[in-house]
Amino acid sequence: MLGQDASDKPPPQIIKAVELRLANFKQYRHYSAQFFESCRAEISNVPLSIWPISGTLVPAKKDRGIVYRSQALIEAKYFDDFHYDQDVLLKREAGHLPIPNWHQLPGYGYGLLQERIYLNQTFHRGFISPLSEEGLRIYHYQILDSAFADGDKRYNISFKPKKEEYPGLKGNIWLIDSVFLPLETDFVISANNQLELLDSICLEQKYQWQKGEYKMLSQNISLYLNLFGYRGSYHIDHEFSQFEYSTTLRANQFDALVYHQSKDDFNLDTNYWQNSASNQQHQNYYDSLSLKTPLAKQFRLYGRQRLEPENFVLYKNLYRHYTIRHNNWYTDLPAFYRSLGFNAVEGPYSRYVFKVGHIKDQQEWYLESQLRYGLADARLKPSFSLAHNSGHIKSRSFMLKGGTDYRQFNEDEPILPVLNTTYNLLLARNYLNLFGKDYLSFQYNSQPTPGFSFSSSLEYAYRYPLYNNTNFSLFKAEADFDDNNDDFAENISTQGFRAHQALSFELNLSYQFKQLYEVRYKQRFQDLYDGRRNLQTRAPKLYFDLRAGIPTAFSETNYIFQRIGLQNSFRWGNIGLSQFDISAGSFLHSENLPFIDYQHFDGVQVFFLQPTTDRSAMIKQFSSLPYYNYSTNESFVELHFEHNFDGALLSQIDFIRPYKVHSLIGFNSLHLKDRRAFIELFFGLDNIFKVLRLEFVAGIDNFQSLRPAMRIGFDFNYDYYKRNR
Repeated sequence: MLGQDASDKPPPQIIKAVELRLANFKQYRHYSAQFFESCRAEISNVPLSIWPISGTLVPAKKDRGIVYRSQALIEAKYFDDFHYDQDVLLKREAGHLPIPNWHQLPGYGYGLLQERIYLNQTFHRGFISPLSEEGLRIYHYQILDSAFADGDKRYNISFKPKKEEYPGLKGNIWLIDSVFLPLETDFVISANNQLELLDSICLEQKYQWQKGEYKMLSQNISLYLNLFGYRGSYHIDHEFSQFEYSTTLRANQFDALVYHQSKDDFNLDTNYWQNSASNQQHQNYYDSLSLKTPLAKQFRLYGRQRLEPENFVLYKNLYRHYTIRHNNWYTDLPAFYRSLGFNAVEGPYSRYVFKVGHIKDQQEWYLESQLRYGLADARLKPSFSLAHNSGHIKSRSFMLKGGTDYRQFNEDEPILPVLNTTYNLLLARNYLNLFGKDYLSFQYNSQPTPGFSFSSSLEYAYRYPLYNNTNFSLFKAEADFDDNNDDFAENISTQGFRAHQALSFELNLSYQFKQLYEVRYKQRFQDLYDGRRNLQTRAPKLYFDLRAGIPTAFSETNYIFQRIGLQNSFRWGNIGLSQFDISAGSFLHSENLPFIDYQHFDGVQVFFLQPTTDRSAMIKQFSSLPYYNYSTNESFVELHFEHNFDGALLSQIDFIRPYKVHSLIGFNSLHLKDRRAFIELFFGLDNIFKVLRLEFVAGIDNFQSLRPAMRIGFDFNYDYYKRNR
């Protein structure tokens, strides 16, 4: 329990501000405003250069200094975390290291009048406000100064947590004596608060109280990072105009579109901004839009992110991604090394994928081709995808796919090819199980309304077994690889399964409650397509999946599968975030059901957890379940639960606290109709060195044997810098 020190009584001004906090919060929460936004990213230290990844996967020494700059004019309204909007009127940017979505942090309504500050839901742990009742118990306060202005007395009061482990802030606040509202705030959230990835966050806010009117004038936020010696910072400055707190705003005045930026509002040409300065309304804004760094520094970009891409060089494409543009056309050429791999069926192989596309307005067409060839099976496997994307508000896409490919029995791809390559070559172990297919398919995806997603596909395929063609390993002359076809079920063995033709239909429906989304002109820093992106929300999500094998004169599979599920996440006060997923499925009909079409589950047998850009996507992953031992053609129930303490637990331990390690617990369970069951409990640590996650798992295999395991994974997306710089 957090206790009150009787000898350290808060000053009366703070006590009064706490008494009035809730009333002030209700009155000064909802607002509308126009603001000028300036963002700046800097890299202050690069410890070393590693060819060829420096400047590609990690910053290079030449990147030091200002690496990103943006300026925008934005209109905003805010009601609460689920009801707000930001409309970009004008924007320009330069550089090669934007941080998607962080620049929106100041656009949200947060401040010391809140009981807890969650920083735009970036962190699951809330930071206790010094103006809350809970804050009275955990903070030490000191009056530093006082002054008279505009007829009101004001007090400058410092605050800091009494104990290092308290999830609090450190800084000072100027309070208006008559109404006990913040006039200026300046505080820091340090790494002692168990921040993820970041070292500290500094926030400054300035308000005005004049003739009974209260409004925000400016807000500045700085984010500092030190990761393995790479040091940098990100700064966002807001200058508000037309700011007005409003108690008349209502939730029903907002829709799910919370951020909008169109191509017409985005222009990098300096002359455009100078000529537009003739508009007197924005004169002061345009006068402030001078990027002081040299133009060559502003626009010195790499590969696909360059405003004027350098000429394509064939040998550089071995390790470097290129996007070649001409008007509305583009060609995407990934680095060749990313296509290389090894497995027991193909031996050393290359899977090279390149794309040619055309973008105009809200329409994109592209043709993506894959050339796959393995030395051991000596077979060329070409395939293609022809796709059309359209729509911002009601997005939709069509895709025609076909060709020859090798796929895992579980087509959700539970084993990353790079991990299988590592296990094959270094450890002489094979977990990858592949089958071949010659196929043609049509897919359709749409989001007709916020929260509702619809996708369907129809595929015809000739599917056939594959066999090991090599036993090569770097450290074992004749590796004893597991057969590509194991005794998974009655209709598959080491001799393979019977080749067959299949016509498969799939339907996926989901509804995310309280769904929010943004529409932005993504330009060069994110995806090529102008489009909409759904934002994560802590609210329930319902989903339904249907698969069917359709018997015809030229196809023989005959089955119907259905699954329904619920996923949600929620906070437990200030002790972290919980998330769960529960689903149940069954085969309504299974007259002819090949093992490939069984229901497979996302297991892990390698040492590494699958990396993912979305942490919530890991919730359905077992940590010790064999890949196919529990694949079923019967009914099943699947349960997953995880709670991450976000530092609330380990920060209480003195010798662990400085390392900012977080703890998590959870369980996964699978129950089949034939009474088989797999249950696992796990305890984990994440935020290790700010990027690693370590899990200790105890899996109980059908109530008979114990499967202890240890897994390691990345919480940090190591491809982030490459994709988003």
